[in-house]
Amino acid sequence: MSTNIHFRRIPDYIEQELRSIQEQHVIVAAIINIKKSDIARGVYRHLGVKMTEGDIVFPDSVYPDKLAGIYARRNRNGIVWILKNQPKVIKTFSFESPNFGDPDKGYHTTYIDREVYQRRFEPPREWVISISLVSQDAENVRMSAQIRTVLDRQHPDFRSDLFFAINLLQEQCRDCHVFRANISDDELAHITAVGWEIFPPGTMDRAFTAITSRLRVPSPQRQREIEHRANALARLHPTEYIVGSGMNSHYFGAKFGENIVAFENIDYGNALYILFDNWQEISQMSRIDILKRHEHDYIRIIHKDGWQKVLRRYIDELRGQQ
Repeated sequence: MSTNIHFRRIPDYIEQELRSIQEQHVIVAAIINIKKSDIARGVYRHLGVKMTEGDIVFPDSVYPDKLAGIYARRNRNGIVWILKNQPKVIKTFSFESPNFGDPDKGYHTTYIDREVYQRRFEPPREWVISISLVSQDAENVRMSAQIRTVLDRQHPDFRSDLFFAINLLQEQCRDCHVFRANISDDELAHITAVGWEIFPPGTMDRAFTAITSRLRVPSPQRQREIEHRANALARLHPTEYIVGSGMNSHYFGAKFGENIVAFENIDYGNALYILFDNWQEISQMSRIDILKRHEHDYIRIIHKDGWQKVLRRYIDELRGQQ
């Protein structure tokens, strides 16, 4: 698994999900797709998910293992912040020394004053993650994972709590989303991770507006980059444009017939993915989970010099196979 899994800020797709929720209280949860072979190898043992005699075994809730990441440790132990932007303060340190350097003559206490940075202790939240089984087949398991605490959008600490919660779940499950707090367990367990707005050919302007609306405060450079990549898809004359909504709001792409889909991700824009017959299944997965699949399930094109030519070559080849 990738080690670069944490957010430096609340991502745009989470902001989009928040805007779509009217209620005051929200939760952080995810629907995760797991290979049974990964469970057997112990990939999800930090969540208590394991294989016993061919059956999936897991707890109703788990206290994130402090060895499984920095946010799990902070969740359990808290964290001390060194306030380097604040003035230093005088702190007195003491230690015992032998009189005249001879322990037989007793000890005295020595005091030393030093300037130190101020510190602030953030107490542990001690949140737990609830886990439930949604469905399974011969090779895969679909599970829901939810941080078992309700976040109040009117609370002054809401943004910091939300930031912590999404990082904790992202760290443990490699995915996270926000939902209204009163969503039922059944709704959460059966919610679909795929939602698409479909735009016909010739409507790139509308599709581009829908894409950039997912961004919180898009910079001119970011908009130009997305427009450049969207135009690269448009030049290949797709049959439809698709823009993710809901849990998939960070994706956009184009269809080239029924079974060829090229995806871009506005949050992680280092590569484009081409999916085939099972694109609806694979597109439900996180970027990390896609990369763990067999290389025959997708084509990954890194955005470096000449990537447009590589994209055109693959699309032409796949079209010729239809």
